[in-house]
Amino acid sequence: MKNWIEKKIGELLSESKIESLNPDTNNRLRVKLNLGGIEKRPDTTDKEGATKYFKRKAGQFIYGKQNLHKGAFGIIPLELDGFESSSDIPAFDVHQSCYPEWIFYYFKQGNFYLKLESLAKGVGSKRIQPNQLFNLKILLPSLEEQRRILDEVESFEEKYSKIHKEIENQLDLTYKLKKSFINEAVVGKLTEKWRENNIVASNAKTLLKEIKLEKARLITEKKVPKEKTSKVIINSEIPYEIPASWSWTRLVDVIRFMAYGTSQKTNDNSDDVPVLRMGNITSDGKLIFDNLKYIPTQHKDLPKLYLNSGDLVFNRTNSYELVGKSAVYIGEENMYTLASYLIKVSLFKEHINPEYINYYIISPICRKTQIEPQIIVQTNQANFSGSKLKNILVPIPPLSEQNEIVEKIKNLQIYCSNLEQKIVQNLNDINSLITTTLKDTFRVDSSQIERLKSDSNKVVGESIKKINYHLNHSLMELIEILKQNGKMPAIDLWKMSKHENDIDSFYDDLKQQIQVNKTIKESVEKGFLELTNEN
Repeated sequence: MKNWIEKKIGELLSESKIESLNPDTNNRLRVKLNLGGIEKRPDTTDKEGATKYFKRKAGQFIYGKQNLHKGAFGIIPLELDGFESSSDIPAFDVHQSCYPEWIFYYFKQGNFYLKLESLAKGVGSKRIQPNQLFNLKILLPSLEEQRRILDEVESFEEKYSKIHKEIENQLDLTYKLKKSFINEAVVGKLTEKWRENNIVASNAKTLLKEIKLEKARLITEKKVPKEKTSKVIINSEIPYEIPASWSWTRLVDVIRFMAYGTSQKTNDNSDDVPVLRMGNITSDGKLIFDNLKYIPTQHKDLPKLYLNSGDLVFNRTNSYELVGKSAVYIGEENMYTLASYLIKVSLFKEHINPEYINYYIISPICRKTQIEPQIIVQTNQANFSGSKLKNILVPIPPLSEQNEIVEKIKNLQIYCSNLEQKIVQNLNDINSLITTTLKDTFRVDSSQIERLKSDSNKVVGESIKKINYHLNHSLMELIEILKQNGKMPAIDLWKMSKHENDIDSFYDDLKQQIQVNKTIKESVEKGFLELTNEN
C-alpha cells in the first residue's frame, strides 16, 4: 500500500442528474437490500405527480438514500443501461482513475456500510445524502493494481458464495426436517414401531368419553361454563387417515377453559403482573419472556386470566404468516397473564398432553387444513377467532402415545438444534473469513463516521427545520401522522407513531380508530391507510 493515494469519495464520485424527459414506469430500477444488487422494478401503477426521474447508465455507482446502511447499493449492470430512478436513488459517474467496483467494495468491506446508519438524518424516513458521503476517505492504488485486486476478490467471493449457498441449503433442510418430524408425529408415523411393541389399555374413544364425563361434572358444579354441543364431524372434513387406536375430535371437546387475553392498557412497572404478547410466541412454538409489559396486580381480569402450567397460548391476530402461532406455558402458576391478541386455552391435562396439542397446531398439516382456510384478513391484520379455534379437528391418540410422541419430537429437535448450531457456526466462519479478507484489502478507518456526524447535521439541518413535526415523532398520534403525510403503508404508520416499540398497542389504537372512532380507513391502494373523508 506504499503507493496508494488517499482520496475523498467526493473526488471520485459526481452525481448524475440527467433528467428523463419522458418518464416510463416500465423503465424503472430499484436497489435491493442486503447487497442484493440492482434490478428492474416490478411493474406498478404510479400516479402522475411532481416526482422527477433521472436516466441512469451502466457502470454508475448507485444507492438508496433510505437504505444505504442496509446494503442498498451497487453498480448498474449493462442490461439496465438507460433505466430511471428518482433522486431518492441517486447514481454517480465514477472518475476515470477508479473502477466502480472499487467504490462498491469500499462500502462492502468489513460490513462498513452498516456503520453508516448513524449518518442517516430526517424525520420518519431517514436518509443519507450524497454530501454526507463525499468526505469519507478511501485509499486508491493505480488502475492496474485495482484490477489485479478486484480480480482476486471476485474470484475469492465466487468460490465462497458457492459454499455459503450450500450451507444455507443445509439450514433450510434442517428447518424442513423439524417440520417433517412434527408432521409424521401427528399422522401416526413416528410411533408406528412404538404401537407394535406396546399394549395400550384403552383407545382414544375411551379417553374422550372420560373427558366428556369430567366436563359434565364440572358444568354441574358450575366450575366451568357450559359449551354449545360441538358439531358432528363428517367424513368430508377429515383431512387424513389416522391409526385405529386414535380418534378425531374438535378441540372444544378437550378444552376445560378458554378466554381471550386482557385488553387493559399496559405499563412498564416490573412490579406488576407481566403480560405476554404476540411477540412472545416464536414461530417454532415456544414462549420467550423478554420485552414484557405489565398490568396492575389488582386488575379485574385477574386471577381468571393468569396462566397456569400447561395452558396453551394461541396468537389469534397478527400478519397472515404469523397468525396461529401457539406455545405451551410451563412455569409458575398465577404469575403471567396475556394480551387480547392471544387466547388462553386450558385443557384436561389428566387426559391430554398440552405439548402434543401444541405440536399439532404448529404442524404444517394443521396449518394447511385447519388454520389457513379460515383466516380472515382485514386492514393488514389476519385473524383467527377463538370460535374457529374451538372447531378445528384434532387427532387424539391414547395418552401414553401422546406422551411418547412429545418425547420423540423433543429428542429429534435436540438433534436438529445441535446440527443447526454446527451449520450456523460454519456459516459464521465463512462470513467472518470473507469480511476479514475484504477489510484487510480495503482498510477503511471506521472512525471517519464519528467525525462526519457533526458535518452531516449541518448538511441536513435546514431541511429538518422545514418539517412540521419534531424529531420526537414517536410521540405522535396516528391521526396527526396521516394528516401531515397523507396515506401511507401500515408499517410506516406504526414506525412513526408513539407505538413504534409496541406493535400490540399500535393494533389496539388502529382498531379503535377504524372500528369505533371511524377516523382511519383502509385505502383503495392495498396495504395503505388513510384518513376518512370526515377528517
